[in-house]
Amino acid sequence: MSTPKVLTVELEFEMGDRKIHGPRIKAAYDAAVAAAIEAAKKELLEGSISTVRHSMTWGYRWVQTGSVVDVDEATWDEVDADES
Repeated sequence: MSTPKVLTVELEFEMGDRKIHGPRIKAAYDAAVAAAIEAAKKELLEGSISTVRHSMTWGYRWVQTGSVVDVDEATWDEVDADES
């Protein structure tokens, strides 16, 4: 039995301050899904797509922050030594 292959495509639409209501969001989502399926069917071999799973989240991103944390490798070595 062959291992299933999975192609994951993630799109994120960041929108402006205009009022955008649920029906328009749903319509944009449906259009994006339909376009992605149609493009994949065009590029992949016929019959190669067995299932398409899609989901949508909708929310507000008030502030987005992030940072990079350097992890001291000696700390990990000490933990490994304690577990031995």
